[in-house]
Amino acid sequence: MSRTFSHSTYTQGEQQELPSSNVLLERVLTKSEAPLDAVVLQCLPSLQEEEASLLQAWQQGRPVLTNIVTTQLGRVGTILLSLENSLGEEQQQHKVIQQACQAVALARACSARSVALSARLASQTNGGHLIQENQYVRAGHRPRVTSTDATTSAAFLLTLEWVLARVARDLCRERVAVMVGPDPLASTCLRLLLATLPHPFSLTLCVFPDQDTPVEELVAALQASGFEGETVLCEMQGGEGVPDVMYEATLFFGTSSLLEGLDITRLRAGTLLFMLAGLSPLVSEPFLARMCIQKDILAPQADELTSPMPMQERRAFEKGSMLDLLLQTREGCGVLTPYQIHSSLLAGLAVATLEVPPTLGQVDTRTAQGHYFALRRAGFRGTAPYLGMQTSASAYLTQFRARFRTRS
Repeated sequence: MSRTFSHSTYTQGEQQELPSSNVLLERVLTKSEAPLDAVVLQCLPSLQEEEASLLQAWQQGRPVLTNIVTTQLGRVGTILLSLENSLGEEQQQHKVIQQACQAVALARACSARSVALSARLASQTNGGHLIQENQYVRAGHRPRVTSTDATTSAAFLLTLEWVLARVARDLCRERVAVMVGPDPLASTCLRLLLATLPHPFSLTLCVFPDQDTPVEELVAALQASGFEGETVLCEMQGGEGVPDVMYEATLFFGTSSLLEGLDITRLRAGTLLFMLAGLSPLVSEPFLARMCIQKDILAPQADELTSPMPMQERRAFEKGSMLDLLLQTREGCGVLTPYQIHSSLLAGLAVATLEVPPTLGQVDTRTAQGHYFALRRAGFRGTAPYLGMQTSASAYLTQFRARFRTRS
């Protein structure tokens, strides 16, 4: 494989040789690589100046195909948008939409039948509607655009089921606490849980004062689901942390809005925490520390799944390179192990190959259930929590089960 190189200043004035950013894309377009079934579009959060400089020099202002993962459902590529931190909010959104439409065109050229938008990208484009509206081609000639929320909520339910079975816990006896914030993912997961699994003993809902989804609608949905357990409503107060009543829970789930506000020392021994979206290393470190030292909580990443068959990955950069370290630690980039995959990489594949409908904006419960049952039939299951390089997840789960299983 031929490579061309460009140069960029990174840290301490060192010159870094960067592989051509279009090598992987060119191989697909020239059929040196097999075509893609689906693509996921990513955009990174704000980067440090040195990181942004390296990435901009590599991307050269255009969307880039960073990697391809081959799964039992087909081949999915990740296209990373090229954005600048210095742009204003309106300019940034315009740039995001422009680059996303370019990326959809690239996906079409790679034969992809669907394009999934990462959670961050969907939030910047009105749930993906602005991207859909700005594709100037006939609807039948474009890949179907979908968000990742339906697949992520399905991954949560699969992980919840798997972990509860491994540690012999009965959902009907759990006191569940949920943070319902501006991001609708947590409420989507709650609706899916209540529509699909046995109901928990009680529910504590912590809401933000200015959230988009009215609390009354959520309570009405709980009643429609037939939930008859105790329901407690509380409100997050700015600067005061999580309300005290939340710490009575035995099972939490939520995005970083909830988990970043928790006082780890106040969690009950035996607490289960399901993280719906990745946390930064600084935030997740206390969870990992308590799991490894006190060994009395479980905090699995609920947006990751275990594949029944090994997966393969091709990257546009060398493993262990600066680009690898920058991109592979970000949300949804690549596979974690040959069997472990981020749910966002399965969202487009599910639409392309499992005959589930695409989603933009709010995800209805029936659609989320469709993704859950489709992935379950395909053999995907939840993942064990990450416990560091030195700790066996299997041994930890066995010990946790012995200490904190549901007693008759």
